[in-house]
Amino acid sequence: MLNTDSRGIQKFILDRLVTIHDEILIHDPEFRELGEKPGEILKRLCAKLPPEDSQLLDEYDCGRMSQMNRQDEVIYSQALMDGMLFGYWVARVSLGLEKIIV
Repeated sequence: MLNTDSRGIQKFILDRLVTIHDEILIHDPEFRELGEKPGEILKRLCAKLPPEDSQLLDEYDCGRMSQMNRQDEVIYSQALMDGMLFGYWVARVSLGLEKIIV
């Protein structure tokens, strides 16, 4: 899993995910709108639960979010690799094999 100690391509992927979130996603009106209803429901649900059940729900939410984050990391890294392969083949077709330096 990616974390702040990651290096190389893993660090690049993590940094890019953070940049996309911080510079693009949080400013996207549709993203914000889609998060309003679940956020409100979670607040109302936590308010109705005893503290220990509220804690359990919070643990579930954190665990589920970790799984979704990992899904995004895997999808992003695979898309990056696919894009690199695609770029190689485009260069190969347009320049000819003898002009490609790998």
